[in-house]
Amino acid sequence: MALVGVNRNELDLSRLPADARYDPKRDDDLSGVQIRATITFKITDANGTVVKEWTEPAHSLNTNFANIIYALWNASTIGVSDIGGNNIVINGASGGTWSLNAPSGINTYGIVIGSGASAGSTPSPSAYKLVAQIPNGINSGQIEYGAVTINLPTLSGQTTSFTISRSFINVSGATLTVTEIGLVAYMTGFNMEQSGQPPPLSSDYFLISYDIPSSAISVLNGQTLTITYTFSVTT
Repeated sequence: MALVGVNRNELDLSRLPADARYDPKRDDDLSGVQIRATITFKITDANGTVVKEWTEPAHSLNTNFANIIYALWNASTIGVSDIGGNNIVINGASGGTWSLNAPSGINTYGIVIGSGASAGSTPSPSAYKLVAQIPNGINSGQIEYGAVTINLPTLSGQTTSFTISRSFINVSGATLTVTEIGLVAYMTGFNMEQSGQPPPLSSDYFLISYDIPSSAISVLNGQTLTITYTFSVTT
């Protein structure tokens, strides 16, 4: 088969090998191990009736996440940015915990939501906080944060997956618009220090993933928005 002609319409693409037609935007199944993340959004009314539910790909894990993993796995020193914008130095692979299971009413960590991004835009990998986080509360511009639920990993065939979810109840008296979502980890017990400050730093909050939905999400007064991250590894 000749692949050279006057124009591309002369090519019979159906006769090309599959790998020659690989499109990274549609097919990323070239590796034996796949790590995937999705976000499911569900809006329910005051009676618990589902108004809308859909799932989108998650862009998620960011530079902060990669730097923290590098420091711990390589027993090295590296800087990350906390949600206050401070440069925090993590020194090697010391013991500690990453907590995402925030209780209800706490908006400093776990799944957090905001209204400051442009829906459908590309998330910045270096984001260290939401542009404009919607705070916990029942007053104007606020939303009630439920407790974060993290389910145990389950194995199905070659895929192991687990979910992280949180519900947000709007009783502010007006519609709230969500355009950004993040996962904030509360890190404690690690050997950390803030640049220019005396060590040690016993705990801090770090944005480890950041997502912008494809379109703005309107949560009417009285409605509940439930966000569920699903992380999966296929071997």
